[in-house]
Amino acid sequence: MITIKKIEIKDYFGRGNFEWDLDPVVNILGGKNGSGKSTLFKLCYTLLTNEKMNESLDDKFKKVFKEAILTLSNGWTLTWSTKKSNIATLSLDGGKTSILRDVSVIKDEKGQNRIFSELKKLVHVYLINSFEQHVDKALLYGQQPKTIQLDNPTMLDLMIKDQIDLRNKDFSKAMEEFMDAPDEDEKARNQYAKNYKMVYSALNSFLQEYDKKIGSSFEFTKNGNHISYEHLSMGEKQILLLLLMVSNTQQQPCVFFMDEPDLSMHIDWKEILVKELHELNPNMQIILSTHAPSVITGWHDKVKEVNQLIKK
Repeated sequence: MITIKKIEIKDYFGRGNFEWDLDPVVNILGGKNGSGKSTLFKLCYTLLTNEKMNESLDDKFKKVFKEAILTLSNGWTLTWSTKKSNIATLSLDGGKTSILRDVSVIKDEKGQNRIFSELKKLVHVYLINSFEQHVDKALLYGQQPKTIQLDNPTMLDLMIKDQIDLRNKDFSKAMEEFMDAPDEDEKARNQYAKNYKMVYSALNSFLQEYDKKIGSSFEFTKNGNHISYEHLSMGEKQILLLLLMVSNTQQQPCVFFMDEPDLSMHIDWKEILVKELHELNPNMQIILSTHAPSVITGWHDKVKEVNQLIKK
């Protein structure tokens, strides 16, 4: 399992050098608004998931960081800096052009250069910020209205629908594979079914006031009334989306950046959040930011404040 071992940022928002030694399981970053947590997570996610970066995003990072170095648990490093290198021009529709550059320099444990496709095979990375409006995604949905079966959906509704569709698609694929599997694979089938159902147990820990959670459509009943997920409260939708995303990793090794996932959550939910996420995928490295690290139960030794990590 490849995880992030260390994050180093030179000239972090002009305040000094940022150095964060990470735990392979759970990491919690505290800090007030404006401390740069969201931008930091976005940069790390970009470095690990994109071979090229457009000029506008590159310029955004350059305004607040001078250099970033990510060290992985296998000794590989990814280095991004404000220096321009490996620039390419991409032609767009209408004759416009966009400037792309290599996101980072990738080196292995021996200091040899490696290519992005090799990195992509080693580490799987996710990012969630369910409270950010994804304009490009909203426009995409606007171009394909027939694919949406919700009435006046919010972006959060659409993101949940994506995860439900992905979950059901993966389940159908797995069932087809199991149909052709020999009898001795019964243990594997049982384990898959157990993992597939775990999200319902996690939901029971959060949405206790609902009488029942209904199967693959994620509909609910309360006092005899039928409630579809798009009619849940915003906080309930946030927890549903987060649990679905983690469940959809199918307990595969991965790194999951979670940018203030506890925002607007009840304090009781915050206390159990990391525990429930870790149980859904114990092979996942959680890197989570929050305004309230003190209320997260059982992981206080994994908490670091932004100010603690900056050396002037």
